[in-house]
Amino acid sequence: MRGITEGFKKINGLTLKMIACVIMLLDHITAGIMLPVVKAGLYPDNIPFEKIKLIYDILRGIGRNAFPIFCFLLVEGFIHTKNRLRYALSLLLFGIISEPVFDITFYAKHDVFNINFFECFGANHDILLSHCNVYFTLLIGLLVIWVSEYLLNGFIVINKKALPIWVSYILTALVLAAGILLAEYIHTDYHGFGVGLIFIFYILRSLFPLNIVAGFIELSFLGTEYYAFPCFVLLYLYNHERGPRIGNFKYLFYAFYPVHIFLIYVARCLIFG
Repeated sequence: MRGITEGFKKINGLTLKMIACVIMLLDHITAGIMLPVVKAGLYPDNIPFEKIKLIYDILRGIGRNAFPIFCFLLVEGFIHTKNRLRYALSLLLFGIISEPVFDITFYAKHDVFNINFFECFGANHDILLSHCNVYFTLLIGLLVIWVSEYLLNGFIVINKKALPIWVSYILTALVLAAGILLAEYIHTDYHGFGVGLIFIFYILRSLFPLNIVAGFIELSFLGTEYYAFPCFVLLYLYNHERGPRIGNFKYLFYAFYPVHIFLIYVARCLIFG
């Protein structure tokens, strides 16, 4: 049986990332254009609302498949990167860059079709700190598994002795709890469940595919995230290879997030403004 399944494992990390980006784009178009348009009643009168809602629910259901892939690849990146500090700072930088366009595109309540971004932002400035985009979820998750690695691998030494394993377990649990609470407090995308998913992928990585199964179960407790089941199948088919080296072009994937969200905002305004 194992030999049969191994033959299907053809998906590398780069392919997973591109799949996740396409799914995320579809999800954000639905949330950033379709939802505000429907709320404003700008859809054709001859289309029943129930049909529009069904299409919306299907598209958002498909969109649930992007986030787990990014969490899984974050753990892979954490393990294989040569510079974890640069990795963390990249997440922080692009999180800060993305925040204004993220808030205005998905959470604005006033002037949502105003092409003047700064006027729209001024009318909705109070929402800036009410949500945090997914980069902050990923960053918190990265910091949690980073500290956990030090605790569980005996890197912390007191009086020339490593911490007892039971102390390491307790401290790791506290670090995870702190990360989850922080994500909840600043209202990051996917909240504490996102941080928990990253931790599960990391802590059970040597028990693949148990980490995949446990991750799906954990995320399924959050709303309709059980629609993400197909992406967990894709993760099972991962061949544990990064794929072609793309060098500094990797930052295009970082930039894809704020750029495509801003373009969705512009498209919404041009079409319906």
